[in-house]
Amino acid sequence: MKKLDAETAKRLAPSAVMVLVAGPVFLFMATDLILFAAMSGARKPTAATQVADLSMEIVMCIFAALMASFGARNIWRALKD
Repeated sequence: MKKLDAETAKRLAPSAVMVLVAGPVFLFMATDLILFAAMSGARKPTAATQVADLSMEIVMCIFAALMASFGARNIWRALKD
């Protein structure tokens, strides 16, 4: 296994930040969506504001997942080379 040089570390830093920030955001949003789905049957009908919040939350969850996976893919490719 070769050592990580300074040039590779500089190239990996933005990807590592993406994974470390977007990964937990995705996990939090996904957990919130799962809890909303689990509890929605026991509550009253969904309000219009909740529907708007839910749609925004789904988009943010997808965006965070894409950012985390893109960062992880960049790290994997850099370490593979």
